Amino acid sequence: MTLEHPMKLNYRLAGKRVLTGAGIALLLLAGILLKVSEIESWVYIPILTISIGGACSGLLYYLVRDFFFKDYKYPKLVSIFCGFCFLIIFWLSLVFALAQVGLWD
Repeated sequence: MTLEHPMKLNYRLAGKRVLTGAGIALLLLAGILLKVSEIESWVYIPILTISIGGACSGLLYYLVRDFFFKDYKYPKLVSIFCGFCFLIIFWLSLVFALAQVGLWD
């Protein structure tokens, strides 16, 4: 008895989604940093943490929209859900990063 996998991962598309998620997260962080303060040495920890969070949410977007719900009837609803998840992951990674550098009490 052999197990067949009807769905195969598209690594190129997954990588594209991961890089897009990390890029959007870094752009949002850059906007926040430009409004709040000047760039200092403590900024490197939030840059790393938020880019990892953005990459994870990009991977979540790929898995939910392009892998599990590929033939779903309402793709806009799935995209809105993934966008909401992106904002939550971005917020949590921002809070974690700022707590690590001592700027979040």
